[in-house]
Amino acid sequence: MFSFQISNIIIILLAASSIPLIFLLTAYRRRVMAISKQHLASSASTLDEASLPPVSVIIYSCNDSEHLALMLPELLNQQYPAPVEIIVVNDGSCEVTKDVVERLQATHRNLYLTFTPEEARNLSRRKLSLTIGIKAARHDIVVLTNAACRIPSPLWLAHITRNFTPGNDIVIGHSSPVDDNTKIFNRLRSFDIAADTVTFLSAAIAGKPYRADGNNLAYRRDIFFKNKGFSHSLNLHHGDDDIFINEIATRHNTAVELSPESLVIRKYYNPATAHRILKQRYNFTARFINKTSRRFFGFSSLMVWVYTLLSLSAVLLSLPNLFPLAIVCMSALILWIPLMLTWRKTLKILHYRNLLLTIPWLLHLRPFYNLIYKLRGLHSQSKNFTWEH
Repeated sequence: MFSFQISNIIIILLAASSIPLIFLLTAYRRRVMAISKQHLASSASTLDEASLPPVSVIIYSCNDSEHLALMLPELLNQQYPAPVEIIVVNDGSCEVTKDVVERLQATHRNLYLTFTPEEARNLSRRKLSLTIGIKAARHDIVVLTNAACRIPSPLWLAHITRNFTPGNDIVIGHSSPVDDNTKIFNRLRSFDIAADTVTFLSAAIAGKPYRADGNNLAYRRDIFFKNKGFSHSLNLHHGDDDIFINEIATRHNTAVELSPESLVIRKYYNPATAHRILKQRYNFTARFINKTSRRFFGFSSLMVWVYTLLSLSAVLLSLPNLFPLAIVCMSALILWIPLMLTWRKTLKILHYRNLLLTIPWLLHLRPFYNLIYKLRGLHSQSKNFTWEH
């Protein structure tokens, strides 16, 4: 039952399984680790208050006065030495949102309210709202966020805008969703969101930005107008934080800010529904943006399954000899302990659910989770267009 003599096919299978193992421990793990390295770099970076630029913060609000009432005081109390204006773009004509802003305007003269006309039906509501806000902004730097967000640190604005050194036109930040449900399916959802975040953040860190988080994003007004705003994707409801960033972001003009102070927290009334909607939107607009990083992580998912299937085949074909099983168990520890620790550290930095022992299972399940959403999206593609085409 435990013989050192094994057949050539078992040797070949075990040797072949070492190829995905080496790839996952080197190239794949290095991409996941890029988040923690950038986190350390951002945290160690000094804050020169004298060099902070005047800034316009644009808040998109769509029937979310309750969250807006909690968020605005956090923004108005930011410790920021340079001039700041806050522009709330009310999507539609929600009177409650207007009341929330007007109450604070009495004591904060840098707070403004504008709105998106309700009759503008055949346009992307968010793109139109952001365009209105950016056109209304008086300062060169605009920082975009959402009413459904919370700003934990009074230094958030300072840490985002400190990256606007000569040559930098775009700053990509991060927002983390709040979801306290501990069921296994919700763990998979949380890990899926984190994996998507690692995919686009690691690409930006590597100098290949193609997408950003619209809840925590900043850029110069002039680069917006030079690109003619969102004109290249007006036929789509979405894409303001992926198609647009894919158009304007380069290795040389984009910075990534991941210090603890720069974090934004997303608050959704129904996290599961919000995730489903956002994932289907990104799955659709993903066809129009750079695919390099997503292909790398897709290939990495394939390597996870290749390793597992080769190892499992070696064990089953060698039974009742348990020596190959011992080899596979040892290689699994060599592979999964570093990957689990790396992912756990990354999840902690990005303020996602702390996971450890479930990470191998989640990495195996995620390709099928993505496939389900892609199949769902096939039946609703027409909803992504602003008009029939």
